[in-house]
This record gives sequence, structure tokens and C-alpha cells, in this order.
Amino acid sequence: MTTIDQSSVVTAVQDVPFSQLHDELLGISASRGYCYALNPSAARIWELIQTPVQVGGVCAVLCSEFAVQPELCYRDVVDFLFTMKRAGLIEISNASS
Repeated sequence: MTTIDQSSVVTAVQDVPFSQLHDELLGISASRGYCYALNPSAARIWELIQTPVQVGGVCAVLCSEFAVQPELCYRDVVDFLFTMKRAGLIEISNASS
């Protein structure tokens, strides 16, 4: 199982296009048979991981843009990233790997 910590580098895969629809991002994967809907905070994470970025950097940006405590932000970001990893939408590498 992949671990995620502050120094883990995360990158979105590019084979699922996402488009803005009102305040959400929607992505459709015909090959996977799924439609993904991302709320504003999840959509912001998705925007931030379009290029490789450390999890700590994602959390720093989110804490500056949203009213969230760093510990809660980190937990929520890690949970979201694990969900995205299981869906095959992101790649994660760890500094220790």
C-alpha cells in the first residue's frame, strides 16, 4: 500500500478530462465507466496537482485559501488523494522510495 506524507509528490494523470460546471469540476472516463464530480475544495486540489507537487505544498495553499486548520486539511487531503489513487486518477511517489 502506498503511504502519503507531507513530502509525497502527487501528480494527476492526464487521461481523464475535467471541465468546469458551475462550482464543480466534472470528469468522465469512458474507459473506466465513471463520472467524477469534484466540489470546490476537491477541484482546487485537482488544479494544484496538474504538475508534480508535494502534499505539504497542496496543504499550504489550501490553508491560505480556505478557513481550515492545518491538521484537518492534511487529513482531508490525504483521504481525498487515497480515493483518487484507488480510482487511478493520480500517481504518488514518496521521497523515501
